[in-house]
Amino acid sequence: VSMGARGALLVTEEIMEYISAPIVAQKSMIGAGDSMVAGMVLAHKAGKNFVEMVRYGVACGSAATLKPGAQLCHKKDVDQLLESMEIC
Repeated sequence: VSMGARGALLVTEEIMEYISAPIVAQKSMIGAGDSMVAGMVLAHKAGKNFVEMVRYGVACGSAATLKPGAQLCHKKDVDQLLESMEIC
């Protein structure tokens, strides 16, 4: 479940994890949700587990807000944000 700037909640029969979004200087929210979904799909295709899949999605969505307008996220931003993210 996407929670916007607050991150995401992952719930399955076996898992319940809150993935906090990193605090960033947002320039635009346009495309952040789409970037989150795209990041999750990419992580899933790479064989990541559900928690890592959602973490990557949250990082991609957050990275997309760093750019003005409807720009795509950049991998270097995603990688930096992933390093700062915690699983609660």
